[in-house]
Amino acid sequence: MTEQATALRYLGGAFIHGVPARDLTADEAAQYADVIKEQQELTGAMLYEPVKAAKAATPKAKEE
Repeated sequence: MTEQATALRYLGGAFIHGVPARDLTADEAAQYADVIKEQQELTGAMLYEPVKAAKAATPKAKEE
């Protein structure tokens, strides 16, 4: 099984019935997106936050 990058970080404090109370992969985030959005709008509670993709650390070429 390959490890998938985290797309949504679980912030804790509560849970949404039927949605895993943990960090979610991109596939899981897409699967539960409507439920998460609906519950956040209804309750005002932010249970998940997007994880920003890490940029590749590549050195910039010096201009001469």
